[in-house]
Amino acid sequence: MNTEVTLFTYLLAAAIAFGFGAVPVAYTVGRLNGVNVFKVGSRQAGATNVWREVSRKHGVIVTLIDWAKGLTAILMARHLGLMGPELLIPATAAVAGHWNSPFTKFKGGDGVVTLMGASMGIVPVVVLASLLIGTALSVSMNRKLAHPSLWGGILGYIAFISVSFQPNSGVDTNVVYGLSGIGIAIMFHSVYFHKRHREYFRSDDHTEDSESTFRQDQLG
Repeated sequence: MNTEVTLFTYLLAAAIAFGFGAVPVAYTVGRLNGVNVFKVGSRQAGATNVWREVSRKHGVIVTLIDWAKGLTAILMARHLGLMGPELLIPATAAVAGHWNSPFTKFKGGDGVVTLMGASMGIVPVVVLASLLIGTALSVSMNRKLAHPSLWGGILGYIAFISVSFQPNSGVDTNVVYGLSGIGIAIMFHSVYFHKRHREYFRSDDHTEDSESTFRQDQLG
């Protein structure tokens, strides 16, 4: 424990992280291109929805910025003196900000990419390999899974845990448990959203019809 870290330090780090997480990147990119991500596709402000409803290029842009939000939150926390398991506090706050952005009436996305960025700031080497694996699944299964970013995150974390518990990995087990806990929270958050809004995740034909209607309304 860093003796210079106080309760105020934790609160400040959490507030900064929440602010970064709350930046409505997907919503903003969508609106700049004439699409309200909360009214099409999964109705969530995430990279996957932008990828599907706006364009792949813009989906990549949102992915990179959402990832940077999480990473920057951790870098700022490190600058304040937090280290190791202490960084789990701003990591959690960044995801919470992505879930409940005050800029979009407390709506958001799953936070998988934001957590990946935060994890990169905490244990960069191990997370890099996990991130590549998870991203590869998300991209390859984008049209085949209802929520590829979620499953990509799950696979990435399986790889993360497998590597982290290897001898001499240098990863604090408390960090592994903490990041895994945040990942599980994201999974339950997504499952809850899917169950509550089942109509958003029907057949592709239904989705395409809804998209067409929405875009016609936008043009009209």
